[in-house]
Amino acid sequence: MINYLAGIFRRYHFARQIYRVLKGIDSTYSIPQTAPIEVKPSRHEFNRLNLVIPSINREHFFGGAATALHLFNALLDVDQRLQARIILTDATPDKQDLERFPDYRLIRPDDDSDHRRQMLPAVSKYQRTIFTGPGDRFLATSWWTAFSVLRMINNQVALYGNGCRKMGYMIQDFEPGFYNWSTHYALAESTYRSEIQTIPIFNSKYLKDYFDRSGYTFPHEFVFDPRLNVKLKEYLPSLNKYRRERKILIYGRPSVARNCFNLIVEGLKIWAGRQPDASRWELISVGESHKTISIGPDISIRSLGKLSLEEYAECMLKGAVGISLMLSPHPSYPPLEMAHFGLLTLTNSFAGKNLSSCHENIYSIDDLTPDRLAEALAFQTAKFDQDPQAGPRGKSLMTSYLSDKDIFPFAGALYRHLF
Repeated sequence: MINYLAGIFRRYHFARQIYRVLKGIDSTYSIPQTAPIEVKPSRHEFNRLNLVIPSINREHFFGGAATALHLFNALLDVDQRLQARIILTDATPDKQDLERFPDYRLIRPDDDSDHRRQMLPAVSKYQRTIFTGPGDRFLATSWWTAFSVLRMINNQVALYGNGCRKMGYMIQDFEPGFYNWSTHYALAESTYRSEIQTIPIFNSKYLKDYFDRSGYTFPHEFVFDPRLNVKLKEYLPSLNKYRRERKILIYGRPSVARNCFNLIVEGLKIWAGRQPDASRWELISVGESHKTISIGPDISIRSLGKLSLEEYAECMLKGAVGISLMLSPHPSYPPLEMAHFGLLTLTNSFAGKNLSSCHENIYSIDDLTPDRLAEALAFQTAKFDQDPQAGPRGKSLMTSYLSDKDIFPFAGALYRHLF
């Protein structure tokens, strides 16, 4: 049944593309992310929370997506009568993906279903339609999902009135910064200035402070700080059981500009040229597969690609030094994870963000250049050689990072603002 429905969605998408060709619509300069999702009146009037998210597929479901689902479930826990629908904008799940959501039923776009837990792929970029009632409220999770939701809410208001004029918006970075000054920058930035009542949920105080300094204002807003992944946390008791090796663990994602991979490589080349014993160190890159990169005689950066949490934990427990850069106001998870796993960690400051205040193991570089990275790395490798247990002894300065308390204590207040 699931494969049959997935086939329908794929054929529907193909048919829409043919339709546009036959109608003479030139899509050369279209913006696929902003293709509208039309609202169709539903016969149902129950309250329903809609999580609008690009994908739940295994290859996409980590970090921000997992955090968004966590908040969604926290809101559902506030009111057990609340219906739930997950709207997918970018990818249709397969059978294995859906097995992680046993309570959810895969729904077709033309089905005005009253099932309590629905999964609705809206991945066709042309003539998408979703049944919507007066009690539907939306939680956006990225700029393009927010852009779609704002349009949907305007249509919903036209049908049912101003009571629908509100949107929850999980903001996990300053997303216009993912692009050059461009169409995409303008559209992403526009989602922070909507006339629709927008209720942001900021991922970290650093990010909220950046929005405050940039002049964005909202009538209501919430903020939470990152927590260590629950599965990774299970490995922390082993912190002192592993023998630390001369390994430098790099968060290497060449395709993601804000992670500054080229700068890392250039910095490592400078470090290797200055470090007499550089060849004694093993350089491991994780996060994204890439080719082996030679940076000097007998020394290369070897990529392990994207690891399972178990493999990632083992790499951190055996390593000595970590490098993870993020040129954005969001703190990013890897430097915090590396530091708490006993790695002497290098990252960068950005617009008021300084992670050295989060853990004794973190060294935050203010003026980020390859030379400064090489100097900081030389300092950290020397520190390890003098005392291999310096990293494991480092203390966390974040009282909430390892906490078992509820990460979203404001869920009840957010629910009341939405409904």
